[in-house]
Amino acid sequence: MISFKILSIEEIEAEILKEKGNGQNFPKTIDFPFPENYKSLVTLIKTTEIASEAILFNAVEAVNENKEFVLSDYWCFAGNGQGDRWFLDKNGVVFFYDHDYDERLEPMNISFEQWLQMAFIIQQLDLYFDEYDYVSEPVRKSFYEALNLIRPGLSEIYPFTV
Repeated sequence: MISFKILSIEEIEAEILKEKGNGQNFPKTIDFPFPENYKSLVTLIKTTEIASEAILFNAVEAVNENKEFVLSDYWCFAGNGQGDRWFLDKNGVVFFYDHDYDERLEPMNISFEQWLQMAFIIQQLDLYFDEYDYVSEPVRKSFYEALNLIRPGLSEIYPFTV
C-alpha cells in the first residue's frame, strides 16, 4: 500500500529546481497576469516532466505553445505528451484542455501551486504503477483522497482514469 504525500510548495520548488535551465524571461510583449510563483519558477527551468500527466513548460516553450492557441484570456503552461494541455486564466485558476473533446477548457478550480501538488501526487502514483504494473482499489482510493486534500472535490473533476 502507498501513502501519498502532499509536498509543500517549497519542497516542490526545490525538487523542480534541481535541474535548472538557462534563465529565460518572458518577452516584454506578453501582457498576462501570471501568478508570481509560476513566473519565477518557469523562467529558471528546462521543460520538466513532473508526472505522466504533467509536463511543466519552461518560459520559452510556454510562449511557443501559446502561439498555437488564440486564447487571450488563458495561458498554456503545461501538457501531458498526448495533446492535452493545462491552462491558467487571468485569475490564476487552472483549466484542463482535452484535445479529444470539443476543445473546451474545463475548470479545475485549483491554483498553480495546487496544480504542482497534484502533479507530484500523480508522480507518486506513476512510480507505484511502474513498480507494480497495477493500481489496486485501495491505492486508487488513497490517490483520490490525496487529491481531495489538495482541494475538496478535486477527485471528481480529475480528468484521467486511474
